[in-house]
Amino acid sequence: MSLKKIAIIPARSGSKGLPNKNILMLLDRPLIAYTIEAAINSDVFDRVVVSTDSLEYKSIAEKYGAEVIMRPEALSSDSATSFMVIEDVLNKCKGYHYFVLLQPTSPFRNYKHVMSAVEQFEYADNAKFLVSVVESNKSSALIKPIDDSLSLRNFNCDFSNYRRQNRKEYYPNGAIFIGYVADYLRRKHFFGEGSIAY
Repeated sequence: MSLKKIAIIPARSGSKGLPNKNILMLLDRPLIAYTIEAAINSDVFDRVVVSTDSLEYKSIAEKYGAEVIMRPEALSSDSATSFMVIEDVLNKCKGYHYFVLLQPTSPFRNYKHVMSAVEQFEYADNAKFLVSVVESNKSSALIKPIDDSLSLRNFNCDFSNYRRQNRKEYYPNGAIFIGYVADYLRRKHFFGEGSIAY
């Protein structure tokens, strides 16, 4: 049985750090175009959907072949979580076994990465979630918080031991998140038991 899957591309217009970052030009195309093209060209989805609050984003997304779901105003603020946006799309688009979240801010993730992640997810035993990760170039043993006084008193790093550590560490790179719909709506995040790395 083929599993029905939907690509969800979240694209809010109100970014404070870099205004309209999702449609800024990167070479010859808006940033979001790379993610839409990766989803469509992977040829693994029953539906590719952009969730946005902007008519300008809607026009651009449709130009590159995505379907658009306009999100309600409540999901257009800084306080709206990824879960709330994903839940909104899944409530409007029923009947999918799982979804793949593809953020526009990962333009170097291409259709081959999407195909490979989907294949890994579908063939993994007991996987409910998949998150793309990248190897860290710094050990977490070297990362400590600094308080308002800027004191380094908590930096009790043993650099000699750090250099001998062979354990590789990874962190999510934001490019690909996959989850079974029912499991995600229950858990509300991608991590923990049943989650695998890509």
